[in-house]
Amino acid sequence: MFERFGASAIVVIAVLLSAPAKLEAQAVCSAPHSAPNISASGSLTTLSPGHGWFLATLHRVRSNEFYGSNGTARPFLGGSESITKSAFLTGAIGLTWGVELWAQVPIHALRFDDPTGRRQRTALGDPRVSLRIGSELFTDARWPVSVRAGIKFAGTDFPVDAQVIPLSEGQIDYELVLESGWSFQGIPLYVVGWAGYRWRTEDRSTGREPGDERFAHISVGRAWGSVRVELGFEVLDGLAPVQNRVSIPASARHLVQLSPTIGWSVGPGSLEFGGQIPLSGRNLPTGPGLGLGYLLTWGSL
Repeated sequence: MFERFGASAIVVIAVLLSAPAKLEAQAVCSAPHSAPNISASGSLTTLSPGHGWFLATLHRVRSNEFYGSNGTARPFLGGSESITKSAFLTGAIGLTWGVELWAQVPIHALRFDDPTGRRQRTALGDPRVSLRIGSELFTDARWPVSVRAGIKFAGTDFPVDAQVIPLSEGQIDYELVLESGWSFQGIPLYVVGWAGYRWRTEDRSTGREPGDERFAHISVGRAWGSVRVELGFEVLDGLAPVQNRVSIPASARHLVQLSPTIGWSVGPGSLEFGGQIPLSGRNLPTGPGLGLGYLLTWGSL
């Protein structure tokens, strides 16, 4: 039985289309919602009490184009380029039957090159914590369903400085996700999916409120012995952000992407190699992402 951990594996690098050239680096914000690796990190049901897993992930995104507000891809101003390298430490543990705790701490290193020079910064990203409650807490139904409630904290402030690259959007997010999946009898094939809503609060220091987000994911995977292959399809649909109480519909974000993954058993754990391939979007970079993770488990998943 497999599932993709986390809530939504979408790496968001926000690009503000109205920013002049000297502000372009300030407008590139790395704010991943969860470690962008797919792994056999748990069963379709919640983890058993005391059982769990730990995943260390490295991820890289390179971008020199972005989707405009009309969905057309175009280059950054002046041939600029951004490279984001991230490290994620993620883990989950079963607290009691039907209740699971999930947590993640990221570190980001972002480099931005434009005609005026190079800017770079390394700092703590946005920590995330969520609680997952499964249907097995209430019933023995064959079709597993779970609800995940989570919160994202601001790891660093959003700097009001054109020369400082932000690695956080500087506010708290809340999200609620409905998850389910199915493992087919007789063949090692499974389907996992979820849909959720993310409430994004205002950063009072800047008067900026990113638009709320709706997101969904579905994936199909199969195992052959010690090798597992999965293909996911993801959608992110953001509402209009607000700046100083003024709504900006033209800056609403949208993303559709594929997320293929291959994993295999190595040593005491599992090595996972995954990618994110953007298909379409608005107000987000076009660059693909690559991730490499190593998963360790204890107890039965």
